[in-house]
Amino acid sequence: MDFSEQGVDLFGEHCDARDGAEAEAHGGGGASSPSTSSSSSAAASSSSSAAASSSSSAAASSSSSSGRSSSSGIADGRDDEGHGGEHHSLGNGGEEEEETDLFGPDNEQYVKTSARSRYPVPVLPPLPDTDSVSPGGVQGHGRGVEVCVSHMELNKTHETLSRKAVAFQEPCEFACFSRVEGGDVYFDDRSLRLFKRNICDYVGEDLNRGFESFTEKRDLGSQGFGDLLACIRNSNLPLRNIHFVTYRNNLNKILATAYIKEPWKMGVHKRNGVVYLDVHKLPERPQSKIDRRRCFWGYSFENLATENSIGEDGRGIDANVEYCSVIKTKLGAHRIIMGAEMDCCDATNDGRRFYVELKTSRKLDHHTLKKYEKEKLLRFWIQSFLAGVSYVVVGFRNDAGVLVRTERLRTRDITQKVKAKNYWQGGVCLAFADEVLCWLYGTVKENEDYILQRVHPFDRLELLRAQSPCPEAITQHVEQLSGTTN
Repeated sequence: MDFSEQGVDLFGEHCDARDGAEAEAHGGGGASSPSTSSSSSAAASSSSSAAASSSSSAAASSSSSSGRSSSSGIADGRDDEGHGGEHHSLGNGGEEEEETDLFGPDNEQYVKTSARSRYPVPVLPPLPDTDSVSPGGVQGHGRGVEVCVSHMELNKTHETLSRKAVAFQEPCEFACFSRVEGGDVYFDDRSLRLFKRNICDYVGEDLNRGFESFTEKRDLGSQGFGDLLACIRNSNLPLRNIHFVTYRNNLNKILATAYIKEPWKMGVHKRNGVVYLDVHKLPERPQSKIDRRRCFWGYSFENLATENSIGEDGRGIDANVEYCSVIKTKLGAHRIIMGAEMDCCDATNDGRRFYVELKTSRKLDHHTLKKYEKEKLLRFWIQSFLAGVSYVVVGFRNDAGVLVRTERLRTRDITQKVKAKNYWQGGVCLAFADEVLCWLYGTVKENEDYILQRVHPFDRLELLRAQSPCPEAITQHVEQLSGTTN
C-alpha cells in the first residue's frame, strides 16, 4: 500500500508541531511542515516501488537544476545556512517530490552542505598553571626562563631502598660560630646555651609570656651562607676532598623526601669540584597572629629549658641570636661539610659536651598520635641524626600555649619507637639521599649554577639551569680560597 495515497501521518501531529517550531526558531516559515510531510511521504513511496524511486531521481535532478531545493530542509525541516534563512517547499505546482539520496556517490549538493547543530561548541578548560615541565622543557611565569637539564624519577619503593646499606660517618665538629644581638658574628661558642635538666619542673608555665617583645627571625638570604663559608675559611680546613658544603636544612629536605611529599628547592653551584647547596625559601602566605604566636611558643620553650641571660618571663627573646656547629661527615661516597644550628648543650660527668635538640608539639591524643609518629618523629630523627645530636627534648603544650608535659628522647631510640608500626625506616632515608647525591654530583658541571627542586604533584626531582647569577657570598669565598682577592 502506498501511504502517500492514503494521507497517513506517520509521525503524528506532535512531531509536525515540533518540527515547525524548530524551523521557526531557525528563521524558517510555515512551509516547514508541508516540506516534512512531503519528505516523509516521498520516502515511504520510494521504499514501496521501483517506479516511485525512478520518479524521485528525476524530481531530484529537476529540483537541483532549478536551485529551489534544500538538502538541510529535506533532512530535518530546518534551513540550510547557505540559503540565507529561506526555506523552499518541494515540487512544481503543489506536486510532491521524492527525497534525494543524500548518501549517493554523485550528490555534490550534500558534500557542499554546511554543518549545523543545535548544541554550542564545547570549550575546553585551561591547562593547569604549574611550575614544572617535562624533562628538557622550560618553565617560567614572567620571571625568566629556567631550562630543565635533568631529572630524577622517585620510583624506587621503600622495600628496594631498605635493602641498600649506606654507610654514614659519625659527625665530627671542627668549628663553630655565634650570632649575637645586632647580627654580629664571632667564630666561638658565646651564644651556646646550657640545658636545664629540671625542665619538667616548668610544667604549667605559660609559653605566651614575652610575646609582645619578641624579635622575629630575619631572612638573611645568602648572607647566612656567607657566614658559614667564612667560618670554614677561618678554620683552614682544606676543601680539595670535599664534595658538598651546605646547611643541614638542605639535607633534612632530601632525606625526608623518601617519605614526605612536600615541595622545596635549593641552589646548586659547583666550584673547584665542590658543590655548594644554598638554602632557598619557597613563597609563604603571610602569617596570621596565631601562626606567629605558635612560632613564638617554640622559642619560649627554648628560653625556659636553657640557662641564659634572658629572664623566665620571656622578655627580650630574639630569634636571631644563634649558635652554629660546623661539622664534617660522609654519606656513602660523598664527604660533606654542613652547618647546623644547635639549641643547647649538656655535659657528661666526665665533662664531655653533647648537644640537645629542643622541640615543641601539641599534646597528643588518639587522633594525633599517628601523624606525630609518622611525620614529626621522622623530622626530629633526621635533624638530630645528621648532626650527631644525642637527645631530643619535646615540650608538649595545649592549644592555649601552656606547657603540659615534657619528654626526653634518645636519638638512636626514635627509630625503634616506630619500627614495629612500619611507619618509616632511617636506613631508607639514607639510601634515598645517597642516590640523590650521586645523581646530583655526577650531573652538575663546573662553574655552572642550578636550581634543584621537588615540585608537587610530580614525583621527581628536577635540576634547572638557574637564571640568576651565583650568590656573591660563594663567589667571594672561592676567590679568597684561590688568593685572587686581597
